[in-house]
Parts: sequence; C-alpha cells; structure tokens
Amino acid sequence: MKILASLILALALAILPVGGGIFSQTADASVLSYSGHPTIFIVSVDRDDSVTIRARNLPPDYEFRVRMGRMGTRAVGGTIVDYFDTGDGGTRTLTFDIPSRFHGDRQIAIRIEATSGVRYFAFNFFFNNTTGTSSGGTSSGYSGFPTMRIQSVVRNSTVTVRFRNLPPDDEFRLMMGRFGTRGKNGIVVKSFETGSGGNKTMTFNIPSDLRGLARIAIRIESKTGSGFFAFNWFFNR
Repeated sequence: MKILASLILALALAILPVGGGIFSQTADASVLSYSGHPTIFIVSVDRDDSVTIRARNLPPDYEFRVRMGRMGTRAVGGTIVDYFDTGDGGTRTLTFDIPSRFHGDRQIAIRIEATSGVRYFAFNFFFNNTTGTSSGGTSSGYSGFPTMRIQSVVRNSTVTVRFRNLPPDDEFRLMMGRFGTRGKNGIVVKSFETGSGGNKTMTFNIPSDLRGLARIAIRIESKTGSGFFAFNWFFNR
C-alpha cells in the first residue's frame, strides 16, 4: 500500500504545471507604499469657463476620469470632462473646462474616479463664480466637509455643539435619535442657515421623547441638496 501511495503522489506531482501550487505574488513597491485615499480641493474658478483643482494623495500609476454634475449628486454618473494619469502619485494641480450644460449653475459638483484597479475616488463642489487668481490669492471655494463636537450637556434639557468647517450659504436640519442610529430619520429639532460658513457653536433642546435615555445620537444634514452631513452622540448627563 505504501508503494502504491508513493506512486500516486509522484504521478500527481509530475502532471502539475511548472510554477503551479499556492503562492503569493510580490506586490509592486509603489502600490505597497500608498495608503489613505485621494482628496480634491478647489483652487480657483473662472465662471462658466473652467475650474482649477488640487488633487492630493493620488495613488501612483493610475488613470482617473473627471466628472461634473448637478449640486447634490456628488457628480456620480455625471458628465465626463477629462482624463488624467497620476504618474508618480502625490499632489497635482489640474484645470478642467466647465461643460456648457452647467453654465449659469450656482454650484457644481466635481468628482475624480479611478478607471481601473482599486476604485479610488474623491469629490467636492465649487461655486461657479470667478475667484481672484490674478493677485495670487486663494479661492473662496469650499473644500472638505463639516464636523461636529459635543461641548456640554444639561441632562434631559439641552446640548451645546461646536460645528467646524460648515459650507457657506447652506441650510441644515438638526436631528436627534436613539444611540446607534447616527441620528438618521431622527426627531427634527431645528433648522439653521450657515451664513458665511466656518465654525459655529449652537445649543439645542433635547426632545421630550428622548429624555431619560443614557446616550443620544445627533446629526445635521443639508436641506439644499449639497449632500453634506455630520453626526455624533452624547451622554445624557
């Protein structure tokens, strides 16, 4: 039996293709060294003509397509404007024409997305207003996303929140809900306008339906279709 088993094993090894078996392939060093995800910032805008962006932390050796779309869509499935190669990766400043279908729009969404491989993407939006580039100044275009931090709580009464990096000229609703829901579809407590944007500290009443809970979720989300939101939670004590 041992001789028969040895013959079967030898035959099986003989018919395996050269280089077969289970092994791992060494990844390219440039791919291994990349981490995080790309981001895009608005540098300047020439109304109804072009927008200049700064793409940061691009992965090396990738091709990206650039899309623009209506505000609130994050440019998902939007109009393809251009393509670009990332080369060595890192940071690049690029200018793209604004499609005629968006001329006259107040705000325009812009998105970059990898055409193959890992589906990296980034999105932002810009105000379709000419910004001063002749003096070397920076654009007034908004970039990033809003965040919220709990400042203080009066049990079953109020919560004070510090908002950072609010987009300008937007309107948000604030909601509260049970812990674990992230405030989605929660009780609408109040709506507020962001004005010039930036940082704001505000105090909100805790709804009677949530009083007595140990932890409460809190959330803001845009009412204008910009797609911006932020959420957090607090101990009700």
